[in-house]
Amino acid sequence: MRGAALLSILVMSHTAAAGELDVDAGLVASTTAWPDDHGGGTSLDATWWFGGGWLGASFVGKEQYAQIDDRFLSYFSVNAAARKPLGKLRLAGRLGLVHQHEEPRAALMAQPIESLFGVADGTRHRMAARTGAQLALPFAEHAHGDWYVALDVDGTLFGDADRGPRWMIGAGLSVGLRYDFEAR
Repeated sequence: MRGAALLSILVMSHTAAAGELDVDAGLVASTTAWPDDHGGGTSLDATWWFGGGWLGASFVGKEQYAQIDDRFLSYFSVNAAARKPLGKLRLAGRLGLVHQHEEPRAALMAQPIESLFGVADGTRHRMAARTGAQLALPFAEHAHGDWYVALDVDGTLFGDADRGPRWMIGAGLSVGLRYDFEAR
């Protein structure tokens, strides 16, 4: 029985098509549906582009500060992504789901460990849908891809309006690395 299973695996398996990994970090500014609720912070985007390079899956994380309620925002998003070359530029679009922690500075200072895990008193957990776009411009090549700078814009629509602002939009600049696992 074991031999048949092993033979089936060997016969049916094939070499998986490699893909590309894009990782970028940047600064983002944001505003929300609440009047005068502006803020900003850092962002991290990691996208895996499947073989062929036009379809991918990404994680977007942000750590931001916002003025109303003197609060910190921890933003975690998983996304489906699509990419299109535009000459030397690359345009990528993303649709995804978001989980965000919003916690006042007082909660962060009083319970730093609990805040790290999103369980401090006063932490609001919110779910949302997001869309985003990135326009990347490569500026240096390496053996397996390139380095790039990018303009990132996104919009987030939260499922509740009673625990925070209904929407948030952001724009930022990032620097990233594209690594093509098929390149030799």
